[in-house]
Amino acid sequence: MSKKIFIVEDDADLLEAIQLILKEEGYDTAASFHKNSIKGVILCMPDLILVDNRLKDGLGSELCLALKDHPLTRHIPVILMSGWVNVAAIAEQCGADTYLSKPFEMGELIDAIDRHLKHLV
Repeated sequence: MSKKIFIVEDDADLLEAIQLILKEEGYDTAASFHKNSIKGVILCMPDLILVDNRLKDGLGSELCLALKDHPLTRHIPVILMSGWVNVAAIAEQCGADTYLSKPFEMGELIDAIDRHLKHLV
């Protein structure tokens, strides 16, 4: 069974690129453009969540905080993606499991995902 990744990214082109790469790597994906995606995450119950920090309707770090505070989602690894220079500090403050600084290579994304999912069967 494929592992599921939920992506919260409001840049349609980047979202499409990420989904294509992840599909090629054998992952199933679901996506949202919005900060208030916690219901979608709970319905999907993914193995990992990718969250862009700067969304049109708010900050992905706020979503990350909510996910890490919710009993149904706190165990799911979250990778925060951001072009902000202080992304490491933001990721630490919101409880993200790791972060990627934009722009990143797709290989970096796959490596980060694999590090968090390799222990799952």
